[in-house]
Amino acid sequence: MENPTLRENKRIGIEILVLSDGKPGHYNQSLGITDRITDFRITLVEVRFKKKWRDNLLRVLTRLLWPVPLPNKLIKAILSWALESSSFHKLTSSKFFYAILSTGSSVAAPNLLMGKLIGKRTIVCTRPSPIGIKPFDLAILPEHSRTKKVPKNAIMTLGVPNRITPELVQAAELKLAEKLNLGKHRIIGLLLGGDDPYYSITPAMTSRLCNVLLSICQDEDTKLALTTSRRTNIQVENVIRSEMSGNPSCGLLIFASEPQKENPVPGIIGISDVTIVTEDSFSMVCETASSGRKIIILETERKKNGDPKRQRVYEMLIEQGYIRKADISNLRNVILDLFKDNPQPKFLNDAKIAADAIRKMLNV
Repeated sequence: MENPTLRENKRIGIEILVLSDGKPGHYNQSLGITDRITDFRITLVEVRFKKKWRDNLLRVLTRLLWPVPLPNKLIKAILSWALESSSFHKLTSSKFFYAILSTGSSVAAPNLLMGKLIGKRTIVCTRPSPIGIKPFDLAILPEHSRTKKVPKNAIMTLGVPNRITPELVQAAELKLAEKLNLGKHRIIGLLLGGDDPYYSITPAMTSRLCNVLLSICQDEDTKLALTTSRRTNIQVENVIRSEMSGNPSCGLLIFASEPQKENPVPGIIGISDVTIVTEDSFSMVCETASSGRKIIILETERKKNGDPKRQRVYEMLIEQGYIRKADISNLRNVILDLFKDNPQPKFLNDAKIAADAIRKMLNV
């Protein structure tokens, strides 16, 4: 995780406190938003709990107590009881924030309690459980969580905010291309996820996928750049090692189970003429769709017919020109079509939508 940062401020006195639960998928949503408000000061604090059960109990207590005025001494006592001392002191050492921003259920309660303590605005990304969004001044919700009526304190984004931009991808492309020295070969990128309650990537599917991609590489003088995710199981990794390690068609092979100095995803998207992302990872789909590059969502094996809410958003991304879709049976044809397709797709910019909503709320 990044070290807590404090940026130079062009708008004197406007500072936002960002609470992190230490999960990259969560704090990258918050940082994606704050990347778009560079004229504010941003303080990032990782919130650590003394015990998991204290985290869970604090969520329930906050849900019950949020409408009730609480004395500052009691709020501090509650936070001190729940949090590790370093987190508690970092949170309560400054009272000059204009707003508090968090993503993830475990940091929603500290967000609200800090809002009460310093009397400032509270902002949440995605719907935290069990607190919900009603107590917050602003909720930034992805389309797949839409209800029949959007609450007055909420704005909707198509995907989830993230740090990927066309400019970031271009910079990462130059850096990675120089390191790899792949020449003028076309490149297919693959961002491989893993199992969740709705989707599954099996060793058999992975073997079929490797065969299709290696066949394209051999026929089209193309190289492959591949990274797994933390959810990729060891059996799938073993298939990839067997098929790809030492293969001249594989120009880059990164396993998430091995330590990495930096996130390889922007660089892989950048160097690739086409990037494939598996449908199990909603956050990776949103990141790739934010790049302005040619992207394919690859269908995986599904449990319970997949996640219908997620599928609805994927169809919207396809219809609006952000992304293409394929399964293994037609993947080759879709890749070759995209090789020939010159116009660059649109790029998703949910983080800017969220940042603009924060500016509007703060009237700056």
